[in-house]
Amino acid sequence: MRDYDSLAHRRSSQDMCVDKPMSLIANLIGFAPAEEDLHYALGFYAGGSGIDDRLAVRCRIDLAHWPDVVSRLRLKSLHEVSCDAGWQGDFLWLIDAQDVEGPLQGHCHRFINAARQGFQDEVDHRWEIFFSHGSDINAWCVVWRSQVHLNYLSFEQG
Repeated sequence: MRDYDSLAHRRSSQDMCVDKPMSLIANLIGFAPAEEDLHYALGFYAGGSGIDDRLAVRCRIDLAHWPDVVSRLRLKSLHEVSCDAGWQGDFLWLIDAQDVEGPLQGHCHRFINAARQGFQDEVDHRWEIFFSHGSDINAWCVVWRSQVHLNYLSFEQG
């Protein structure tokens, strides 16, 4: 349970203490990443106006961990998103692509690249993209990965 203390709690890969952030990241993405090549910015706020969490991680991934990540984050591929009629409207609103022509992947690239942190990889056709099922304008999670790196970005407000 979180304290609604109206204090912004921030952790980043620039901090000296990494124990607590590492356990948070492992709990978040479903595996404990190696500290080598790990970058993160974790921002948590809970107060009278609600919550505002903004989390970003870039790390190496052993693809043996990928099923755990998919399960933990309830990830869906862009193809699965496009086939989910009940979710598609909220999803298109999230990425600002309702009533706009063009491939879904291009709209997702634009959305991710506008929201990502500077230490995260710019997304293009070389990356596989996944969103947490049910992502919408108030709470979303996107993961893009290669054979070597995983980028995680999420936002929750309420």
